[in-house]
Order: sequence, then C-alpha cells, then structure tokens
Amino acid sequence: MKRGPTGEKNEAVSAAAPERISVSGPPHESTAWVGVGLLERAAEYLRSPSGRFLLAAPPAARAAAAAVRRALGTAVLAEIAIDDAESAKTLASAERVADAALAAGTRRDDAFVAVGGGVVTDLVGFVAAILFRGVAWNAVPTTTAGMADAAIGGKTGVNHRLGKNLLGAFHPPGAILVDPRALATLPERDFRAGLVEAYKDAWIGDPALAARAGARLSDVLERDEGALLELLAGSVRVKAAVVLSDPKEGGRRRILNFGHTLGHALEAAGGFGALRHGEAVAWGIAAAVEISRRRAGLSASDADAVRRVLAGLGPFPEPERDPRRLREYLARDKKTTARGLASVLLDRIGSAIVDETVPLEEWLEAARIMSLS
Repeated sequence: MKRGPTGEKNEAVSAAAPERISVSGPPHESTAWVGVGLLERAAEYLRSPSGRFLLAAPPAARAAAAAVRRALGTAVLAEIAIDDAESAKTLASAERVADAALAAGTRRDDAFVAVGGGVVTDLVGFVAAILFRGVAWNAVPTTTAGMADAAIGGKTGVNHRLGKNLLGAFHPPGAILVDPRALATLPERDFRAGLVEAYKDAWIGDPALAARAGARLSDVLERDEGALLELLAGSVRVKAAVVLSDPKEGGRRRILNFGHTLGHALEAAGGFGALRHGEAVAWGIAAAVEISRRRAGLSASDADAVRRVLAGLGPFPEPERDPRRLREYLARDKKTTARGLASVLLDRIGSAIVDETVPLEEWLEAARIMSLS
C-alpha cells in the first residue's frame, strides 16, 4: 500500500477508530466496519453464534486470509480454497464449498468468513444461505469491487448459463470488514475496475462525495490510504442507506443497478471473462449517461464529469457491441418485470431514477455509440 503525502497522515488514519455503518436491521443485522488495520483485529468484529469459523479464500487473497487466520486463532474450524474467477461462480462450485464445510463437521451455529473479491463473497454467501437452510457468514472483501458493492447489502448468488446472478438469495453477512490495506496486492486492472462501483455509489447518492472523489482521482489511483478510505466509506454509506430503505430490492434499491442493465449483458456476451465486472459496469454507465441526457435531463456538465472519471479509471477493454448478441441477454435481465426493463438513469449527479419505459432498442443503440472519453 502506497503511503499518503506524509507518514504522519497515514499513522493518524491507522490509529483512527473504524467507522460503524449499519447495513441491515433485525432479524438479520448486518454491520460494516470501515477502517485501516481491521484485518489484524478481525476477532473483535466477526460474528459466529458458536465461536467457530470456516475461513474461505482464494490464493489471490492469501495475505489477507493469513491475517484473519492469525486474528481468529483456534476459532478457525477449517479453511476452504475457492476459485475467484467469475467463470467459477456456479452451482458446481457452491456444491464443492458445501461438501468441504460438511466434511469439516460444520454445525448450524457455525459461521463462514469469506475473504476475497465479489465472486468469493457472492458464492460463500449463497452457500451460507442454503446450507442447513441458513448459517451465519461474514465478509472480508479484498477487492475494490467487493468493498464498494458485492459484500454490502446481502445479495448472494451464482451465475447460470443464461445470465449473471440468476440463482441467488438475500442473506446478509453479520459483519463486513472494509480495510484499504487489503488492496495492497490487488492487480492494477482489478483495482481500477472495482473503483467504478465506488464512484457509481457517489454518482447516484452523494454529489459532495462525487465532487471530492473526482478531484482526488489521482490520489485514489495512487492507493493513498486517506483518499481510499474517504471514497470507500462514502460508498458504503450510500449503499447502506439505500439497502436499509429497501432490503429486498422492491423499489428504491434498484438505483444501485446504475450501469448494470447493459453491464451484465456485456459480461455475459463476453463469456464472463473478456471484461471484469467493473469494466462492464463502466461501459454500462457510459450507455446510461447517453440515455440520461435524452430522457432524464442530465446536464452536459454532469455527463462530462462522469465520463472524465471513467476515462481516468480506464482504459478498459472494448466490449461486445453486436446487437444480435446483446439483445438476448438484455431480454433476460433479472431486473425485467411485467412493466418492462427497469433502467436506472441520472437526472443529476447525486440523484438517480428508475425508468421502466426505455425500450430495449434504445439500449442497443446506446451500446453502439457509448464512449468513455
């Protein structure tokens, strides 16, 4: 992790008490803790009714998992290796995790600890939801995408051959530890792609955060702890407030899907391997900005501000634009209701709306002309 402008600043950041953010209330309370140095103090924050934990992590999160293991000590019942590739987020992978948990003697009052990116937290959370009809779990995200999005809100699931996240359950983690130092070894491409989700939260719900984080983009990209902590904490606050107002995505929570309507189709069209999730969402946001200008009254200056940040986070790989490929995935999008495809648009930075009148053809046209510059 790169240091901030001065050693004193980062020492102050490290010494500060973590911020406690409530993500969901009873009966399944979920709390996010945001701060520097949380991995070494994981035992203070992770929850398990029995006091026993199953630690699940991929090789890429080895350092973070080791820190959590040291903190939990003999409370770790077993360690389960998980593949963190999007292509591995399947029912078959869920069965392998369940097999390992059962072989370790897991009881209904034990708890998982998912250490890794969004694939890991989605998958482990899904297994926790279905094992014994529901066991506790905790999330320790080690990617920017996980910290800003996947680990927050309780949505768990796996992919189906016909689309992303078509199989899943609402099952919130008891605790989520967001520690910027867990990003120290994250590859640059994954780091930048995941930041799209953090900035997305600012664009839909906090104009002041969007302005500050936009101005500090270079510091964020340098992995300055202070700049990262401000952006990630703000992102978690926005998402938590939305989730608390709509736990099961019946209304307002749909605004969190800004960029995801087309983004999920782009991921699926690329076989869940050509684009990182955040890269697909970036292109989806670019398309949504085009539609927002026409339909929601988004100003040219706000549209340019969003595009500038996306350009700074990139460059991202070119996505699939063939309407014949994208049409089938958009038509099966899980946000589709009897009223139509729910499209999240911006009327201004900090304010998102859901428009169910945008025809599929308009999304396909936006995909054709979208740009990140």
